[in-house]
Amino acid sequence: MRYIFVLFYAITALLAVSCIPKYEESGMRVFENPSDVSNSLLYFGLILVFTAFILIMAKKSEKFLRLSMYVLVFVSVYYVLIPFLGDLSLIVALIIISLLVKKPNWIVINASALLLAGGITSMFGISLEPLPVIILLVILAIYDAVSVYKTGHMVDLADSVIKMGLPMLFIIPTKDRPMLLGVGDVVIPNILVVSAQTFVDAPSIGFLKVPALTALLGGIIGMVTLIVVAGRFNRPHAGLPFLNAGAIFGFVFGSILTGI
Repeated sequence: MRYIFVLFYAITALLAVSCIPKYEESGMRVFENPSDVSNSLLYFGLILVFTAFILIMAKKSEKFLRLSMYVLVFVSVYYVLIPFLGDLSLIVALIIISLLVKKPNWIVINASALLLAGGITSMFGISLEPLPVIILLVILAIYDAVSVYKTGHMVDLADSVIKMGLPMLFIIPTKDRPMLLGVGDVVIPNILVVSAQTFVDAPSIGFLKVPALTALLGGIIGMVTLIVVAGRFNRPHAGLPFLNAGAIFGFVFGSILTGI
């Protein structure tokens, strides 16, 4: 059952790549200068602030946190869909939020998570060239390892998200306890796939440029490795060290292969 996460990972990448033309046409870039390495530090800073906000508010006011997260999800869905649906994206965003409030089952959560993951991955991927992305992936892999194995606050964050039934985790229900994968674990490494597809001048295999394809395959290998390790040790594991390393090595291999 855990290998369904590989499917979520691959679908996110393909959704993100398919969104590139529309997002570029609509000017959905997050950063004005895609080659600026400081954008990676800004992204990391935003993650730290977001994480701190959730952890603090989970202890002080869960109702306010829940309301804030619903607003954030609503705005995110709206912006992800607006290049495709225009004003109709407002209605779809309202429907998704209504389902998350009234029926936050694993199907609704996973479908919403896939939609958000694909759109967010694409928006950041077209906003950062490969070098800033690789720097970001290295920083976040280290941070993920520290926050899971050392401080444990990422585990606390996951617990808070589960209680609220928000699309920030992919969920596979089982008889014992559900298996979980953070949306960030599929978004962050796949940003490199979209970046390679957007900025690298390389031959293609099918509709994917070679470095983008090998970055995707490397991430999938990282995901399979993570699943095997998680299956042997019954405890939470940091996903980004495996996934980011796979995506980076895959990108470098594809770049060497095509002589970039």
